Amino acid sequence: MLRALLQPFVTAFSTRFTLGALTTFVVTISGLSIWNIHPAFWGLVIGCSISRLLEPADYAPAD
Repeated sequence: MLRALLQPFVTAFSTRFTLGALTTFVVTISGLSIWNIHPAFWGLVIGCSISRLLEPADYAPAD
């Protein structure tokens, strides 16, 4: 199982938006369910929010 996850992790955390990707992953696997809404939704919402707040340089247009 770990071998199957190795390449996606390397790809996700090697470029921009690394904190957002990590936050999304951690919230999704945590099982956080608020108001009976699935953790995948909260992972995306919280991950995008954290990324937007803490990684503003990653949202700048690439040259």
